[in-house]
Amino acid sequence: MTSSIRIVIAALGGEGGGVLAKWIVDMADREGYISQTTSVPGVAQRTGATIYYLEIFAREQAEAAGAMPVMSMFPTPGDVDIVICSEIVEAGRMIQRGFVTPDRTTLVTSTHRVFGIAEKEAMGNGMVDKEVIIEVARARARTCIDFDMLETARRFDSVINAALFGALAQTAVLPFAREAFEETIRRGRIAVENNLQTFTASYELARQQRGAVQTVQPALAPAPAPFALPAATTAEGGVLLGRIATFPEPAREMIYLGVKKLVDYQHSAYARLYLDRLESLRRFEAGAGAALLLETARFLALWMAFEDLPRVAQIKISPERFQRFRDEVRAEQDQQLGMVEFLHPRVEEFCGIMPARMGRFVLASPRLRRLLGLLAKPRNLRTNSLHGFLLLYLMAKLRRLRPYSLVYQLEHAQMEQWLEAILAAASTDQDLALELARCGRLVKGYGDTRERGTGNLQRILAVYRQLQSLPGHAVSALRDAAMADEGGAALAAVEAELLARG
Repeated sequence: MTSSIRIVIAALGGEGGGVLAKWIVDMADREGYISQTTSVPGVAQRTGATIYYLEIFAREQAEAAGAMPVMSMFPTPGDVDIVICSEIVEAGRMIQRGFVTPDRTTLVTSTHRVFGIAEKEAMGNGMVDKEVIIEVARARARTCIDFDMLETARRFDSVINAALFGALAQTAVLPFAREAFEETIRRGRIAVENNLQTFTASYELARQQRGAVQTVQPALAPAPAPFALPAATTAEGGVLLGRIATFPEPAREMIYLGVKKLVDYQHSAYARLYLDRLESLRRFEAGAGAALLLETARFLALWMAFEDLPRVAQIKISPERFQRFRDEVRAEQDQQLGMVEFLHPRVEEFCGIMPARMGRFVLASPRLRRLLGLLAKPRNLRTNSLHGFLLLYLMAKLRRLRPYSLVYQLEHAQMEQWLEAILAAASTDQDLALELARCGRLVKGYGDTRERGTGNLQRILAVYRQLQSLPGHAVSALRDAAMADEGGAALAAVEAELLARG
């Protein structure tokens, strides 16, 4: 060997990227190699990974040359031998930066997703298509090892760095035997058995992937079994399930999920209101009618489960949420787990849960708004304390009074306007009605986000009412413009263009 082996590791916080780099350095040192490591920390809140750069050089080569090697502090595009990524989008970043090349680089990456801030805050679907990145990775790397290494680690209650280490060992790019990798884990003296099991499983999965013939297409996954309604466990449940069974089969599963969500949100009577509203679309089952019913069912259920203060409290103290957190931090059953909930309700949220007349009166009074603003401040509540849990528990119980609240009246009035527009359009143009139904995706979140979304929907409905001959593609253009920017400039431009045409 006349040059060093250059390695880039891109790992998110908490995934053991630093430990993985240390494992490689320690192993190289034991095997007679000189090493150098540098790192560039990533940004918090999933806007980038920490990048570790390693170079290793055979000590005997340096001694034979009579000089120590000069190693770089940072990777150079086109001059990297191994790239290791803990998440598939990070692999895409490394490819984009030129660190992965088809003539030289071995890429080891997990294919799971950890969504970034830009994806989460997008007004529409901002998710990156990981399948495209996987396809590009296989084309751009000399050798590509890719599978869900996070799931492999979780099977053995370990961390993803052990899975990445196992896949790296299988590539045989580093001049070390498998036993050297395993000995490195043992010397670490931390979760040795779990890490070794993860290492072995990942090593075998990588071996299977490398041994597969690349031209052979993977077997098609079996078609999912058709949806079947579950058996009722209560008389009220039987009534609801019986009504769901009368709807067209393509929409049945979506309607069932909507009913299930709304029973949990409020009660069975609220779910019956949901079904009553969908009944009005039953006569439009031909042509685009099936899609119309499906899309309306989807967005109506989400809208009817709007997040007021009782709903937020209900979610925060739900047993399923507590169990999910215990699973994520791997807490034992006899271990105490405390969570600190951050709450910052606005004056509008407090007024929203008041009786409608009272809420409107307070909102109209600057003096009362200022007084109520003393409560509308950021606060932290510990759900494992009596005070914190009891406060959220009592707030969740206010859902019984929800039908009399101001926010309930405001939300349902806007729902009715949306449904009326869908019904009116469906009688003459089902494609137009379908696009109006899909505008339900604009209504999401809470606070300013929700106000902006419902406001944009109202603007689209206003254009529809003004221009009765509006085609479906025009509504689609309005919806896309509404999701293009928060300021509403794109929506205003499309809106002005349509109104100018008349």
